[in-house]
Amino acid sequence: MQQTPDLEKNSLGKPDPWAKFRGLAWWQLVLSIAPIILLPIGGAIGGVIGAAGLFANLSLARKPFGTPAKLLAMLGVVLASYLAYLLVAGLVHSLFKN
Repeated sequence: MQQTPDLEKNSLGKPDPWAKFRGLAWWQLVLSIAPIILLPIGGAIGGVIGAAGLFANLSLARKPFGTPAKLLAMLGVVLASYLAYLLVAGLVHSLFKN
């Protein structure tokens, strides 16, 4: 039985922070990183929603779906991230508007 290498660690045995991004196609990388653009736009709220979208897309990128289904699902996560930010930011703005 052949053992698969642990991709979460580098050659020195330290955790590899970039392991989740290795082996993805360029369009998967772009769609995975797209939600985190909310961080500079929306501060903490945008960062939390963007990070959730990033990890959701990284998870989808590793699923055994076909390319069209994976592309549509990842685009849906990006769109949902931005819509969730607009909704939460709008609610926070209306709460503190006075």
